[in-house]
Amino acid sequence: AAAAAAAAKADDTAAAVKEDEEPTKDNDNESNPETTVPSKKIIDNRNLIDDNTSQTLTQTQVHTLLSTQTPGSTIVAALISNSSTFSSKTAFSQAKYVKRKQLKYQPRCRIVRITPSTLCSAMHLRDARKICNLREDTLGQVLSNANVCAGQRVLVVDTAVQGIITASCVRRMGGYGSVLSLYCGQQPGYLDVVNRMNFTVMEKQALKWIAFGEVFGDYDEKKRQTERLLKDEESGEIVDVEKRDRDLIEWPAALQPHTRRYLTEDVKNEKKVSEFLSKRSARFARKLTRNTMLELRELVDGCRDVEENYNAAGPASSTTATARENKEDAETMVIDDNTDIPQDVRQCDSLIIATKYDPTATLLRLLPYLAPSCPFVIYHEFLEPLLETFRTLQNYYVVENQEDGNEVPMMRRRNIAINLRLTDT
Repeated sequence: AAAAAAAAKADDTAAAVKEDEEPTKDNDNESNPETTVPSKKIIDNRNLIDDNTSQTLTQTQVHTLLSTQTPGSTIVAALISNSSTFSSKTAFSQAKYVKRKQLKYQPRCRIVRITPSTLCSAMHLRDARKICNLREDTLGQVLSNANVCAGQRVLVVDTAVQGIITASCVRRMGGYGSVLSLYCGQQPGYLDVVNRMNFTVMEKQALKWIAFGEVFGDYDEKKRQTERLLKDEESGEIVDVEKRDRDLIEWPAALQPHTRRYLTEDVKNEKKVSEFLSKRSARFARKLTRNTMLELRELVDGCRDVEENYNAAGPASSTTATARENKEDAETMVIDDNTDIPQDVRQCDSLIIATKYDPTATLLRLLPYLAPSCPFVIYHEFLEPLLETFRTLQNYYVVENQEDGNEVPMMRRRNIAINLRLTDT
């Protein structure tokens, strides 16, 4: 038994030695260059020559495919199959080649719902200089600091950003309140941007377009112009001709005989008839909801405090005689429970300025239209004009104050702004 156990132990030891020798044999074979397995062939672009001869598909054939409305994927596949160097390129180079051809012949787009954020992002990617590099986060910061919400009356001057701030205010307020947007020229130059928002009728009624001359013009000159254009010679009263014509319009309006004859005899396609009636309804809707010049002028004059006029020579009192008479009449008016107080006679709750004009002069001219303790925001592409405005508001000082002890108008106070902040976005 002892001899058998010794023999088994010797066999186990021999087997262990044999197993240890086999890996050593494999290592010796790996170190021997004659028995090494050949490596995989390396593929790179060192032998590629850009001489415009690798593509057998001509430009004329490509234009033929495009003119026949061939899908972009088919054109890209044809370019790949007719390239003699595509198979010899690396995987990275092949992916770059396919991506470049897809961008050229297989464009892709994504349809998103239009909002102030998406509209601002799209215009910023297209041409940021047209909107003074206004980003969507900056737009949200402007609306938040101006406290734009439903029920507010917001005065906006955004001639430098293509009307994006005006459209954003209308969308955020949802038709509750009013947005007074100032424009320069005969008509607003950025109506296409506002129309892209697809506003409802209620939201369109909340938007009021005000010309610069109604705010920055002379009050007495505007009154003389109104009397010259709208004064009735017989009665001597101001007659709003546009409003009178608008009140004569009845909706739904019956078709005129010539219009009915045109639709029944000349236009026999139902689709064209539907388009004609739709455009006619939109035209009547604009006529019924459009504000007249006199209504807008009264709205703007109702937003301004006649005692808070700013004069370029100094903040001294520059109230006209007509304005004084109007204020005296308002003070002597007796108000009882049955008196109807116009809701439009109130100052603005917010002021937003984004223009290429001098922000300091623009702000000081528009501050009388802003109610006390209400925020204002100024956006500018550069920092230097805002610094000048910041210093002017900090150092604003009235030397002569003739109403000590009484309620002093805002533009004749020593401090016309508090909590000023200059933010670099």
